[in-house]
Amino acid sequence: MPAPILCSKFESSNRYLASVIQSLDTHQIQVHSINTSQQSLNTLFNLDKSNKVTNINWYNTTDSIHSIAVCLTRGTILIYSPHSNGIIAELNTTSNVSVFDFHFSKFTSTGWSCDVEGNVYEWDMVSYKLLQQFKIGNFIESVESIYQISSCIYEQEPHLLLGANSIYLFNIKTKQIEKTFPGHIQPISSIITLGDLFLTSAKGDRFINLYQLNKITAKAIFVAQASVISISIGIKEENQSVLTAINENGNIEVFNDPLASQQPSTPTPKKKRRQVGTSSRSSNSIVNISRSKNEIKNPQDSNLFVNAATIQDENILFTWLENATIPFFDTIRWIDAGHYLIDSNKTIYKNKADLKANKESTTYGHDIASSKLYNASHAIVQDGTNIKDLETEDSDQEEETIAEKLEKLAMGKNSQSKRKLQDNRNGISLSVILAQSLQNNDHTLLETVLQNRDPQTIQNTISRLNPYLSVLLLDRLSEKIQRQASRFNQLNYWLKWILVIHGSVIASLPNLNSKLFALHSVLSKKADTLPKLLELQGRINLLYDQTNLKDDILSKEVEEEVEEDSDVEYIEDFDDAQFNGDMEIDIDEDEIPNEDKEEDEESDIQSDDDEDIPDIDDLQQNSDVEVD
Repeated sequence: MPAPILCSKFESSNRYLASVIQSLDTHQIQVHSINTSQQSLNTLFNLDKSNKVTNINWYNTTDSIHSIAVCLTRGTILIYSPHSNGIIAELNTTSNVSVFDFHFSKFTSTGWSCDVEGNVYEWDMVSYKLLQQFKIGNFIESVESIYQISSCIYEQEPHLLLGANSIYLFNIKTKQIEKTFPGHIQPISSIITLGDLFLTSAKGDRFINLYQLNKITAKAIFVAQASVISISIGIKEENQSVLTAINENGNIEVFNDPLASQQPSTPTPKKKRRQVGTSSRSSNSIVNISRSKNEIKNPQDSNLFVNAATIQDENILFTWLENATIPFFDTIRWIDAGHYLIDSNKTIYKNKADLKANKESTTYGHDIASSKLYNASHAIVQDGTNIKDLETEDSDQEEETIAEKLEKLAMGKNSQSKRKLQDNRNGISLSVILAQSLQNNDHTLLETVLQNRDPQTIQNTISRLNPYLSVLLLDRLSEKIQRQASRFNQLNYWLKWILVIHGSVIASLPNLNSKLFALHSVLSKKADTLPKLLELQGRINLLYDQTNLKDDILSKEVEEEVEEDSDVEYIEDFDDAQFNGDMEIDIDEDEIPNEDKEEDEESDIQSDDDEDIPDIDDLQQNSDVEVD
């Protein structure tokens, strides 16, 4: 969708178009008649600043009364009547969370709504009272939110089709999940029922799945060239059908005969025969809306964004905006006498409309033919703090001399050089390159920016980035982390500074839950591993403490053994004194070991023997023999 358009849908009879437009800090609901020959219905209704729209849906209790259910982020649903241009009722839920979808079921003659917490509500659309409510989490624990809701007949009983990432067939009577159809990776954005068939598409997904209620697997898969925003299908009486999808580029992709049974054209040999899954089909044509060649002045002129498309009998009805606010309508024929007409890419050239010559009604103050028109797509709205264009006069201020001007000029150069030096020290900023890569969807250029790992450079880049582009950057980062989980450590610095610097702006954006769903799923998976890691860390710390305790106990035992073995203390001074005869040591015989006692006894015996032998000098004195 272009910037001012939040959502846009045709009424079931294709007589009116309802759109929600972002207007400064409020949301506006616009309703336009498709054919000017009918009674003019061009209404504009401004919601309060606290009311932010998440989705709108047409419904009618009778053939003549058509109303719009406006789903809000604060948990309420407003019932808006275009004919009276006012709110005729307000449905209040028990929770104050975003309501994603509202569906009026012709099988139960009641309204059904779903919200971000997985609550499903049933409403009486005559008295506008709540009939019942339940939570999908009570039946399936893994499902937290319901994004789309629809109804069908299965086994002759009314059922609900609840779309999260998968589609759940819910029995209203027994309150049970009958079947689960494998859906998409991203949240479901559209569910269209066709008897026992239904189609689904998802946000940011190129695939459109066709299911049959009695089978779980998809009957057919249609692959668009870009992510699908909305889908529509039309059927002729001869069972000829066409499927249209508006992609993120604003083009219409056409699939001819999508409900035809898929049969192989040639038989497969038995030797090469194997079980094949559901076949996929690409679009037969891509329809592009462009200005005439002499009116193309910018890339937007060569690719006008289609806001909504629907099937009207044998034509495809589509709409686009002129001057970013006024819807224009046109049709293209898709079948003629049973032959499909759109089988190749087409470009429809539209000249720029002369809005001054358009004199439609000015119902409820909406005058699109005023005398002074301007191009709203080129208007730049700023707040009142910007006073750069205001001229200020000060009569008391004296004129500056030439010396003062030169001094200021020199100071300015010095400050500029200091600022450049400080920027070089603090790191560079890649905000311009990053903004270009996000706006042009240039993945190569974005990857070049994300390769930078300097924390200061990353902080400078995010601080100078447009806050509204930071949401797109979060989506790109979550996609890269999903594809390669090992890059989380590299990209976590970008995630950190986006949330720190632009967190307040991001939190104020409408449809925040749906925009950041991919990032939420990535971070929740990372957070799920935290308790296990903490448990593992606790066990490792416990083992480490036990090992340290054992080491301390063993070391203390060794020290005690060493102390027990070394009871005798050797003192060198005592030993020297004993050797010199200066000190006598009394030793208790009981303390002397047995071996030492034996040695002492032998020494005593030898000393006794020595006493019996006379001295040689004594022998000489007592004898006359001279001994030489």
